[in-house]
Amino acid sequence: MFDGIVQNFVLKAKEQTGASGELVIWAAVAAALAVFAVVFLSVAAYVWLASLYGSATAGLAVGGFHALVALSAALRCVALRRRNTVLALAEMKAAEKRAAWWSDPAVLAIGYEVAKLIGWRKLTPLITAGVLAASFGAERSGRAGKNGSK
Repeated sequence: MFDGIVQNFVLKAKEQTGASGELVIWAAVAAALAVFAVVFLSVAAYVWLASLYGSATAGLAVGGFHALVALSAALRCVALRRRNTVLALAEMKAAEKRAAWWSDPAVLAIGYEVAKLIGWRKLTPLITAGVLAASFGAERSGRAGKNGSK
């Protein structure tokens, strides 16, 4: 039951941010290689300006290579973010189609037995408060407006 709640929270976070572990790794690679590219290109520019030709060609080649790798990592981050957003949205739509935990016959049977044990008259105020809280929560989260009433 709680695993489903945590998974739903993670899916909503992924849908809104598009973040994942792989995205964070590729972003770190892009950032590190961007720093390397700046350092090598700066050194290469200095060497080139200092001697006009010579070892600057090697420095520019190394800096250009790191810049190319950093660009490819950044493009991979963008592609991963888009893919994660689409996958999380699709998984959330699939989760909406699945039956809720409280509609499971075993859970309903347990609830019925607990209600018989405690007594319906004692549970009526609690059930009423629960229904009111659920309807208020659904209204606040925007679920009540999905059918076109809002």
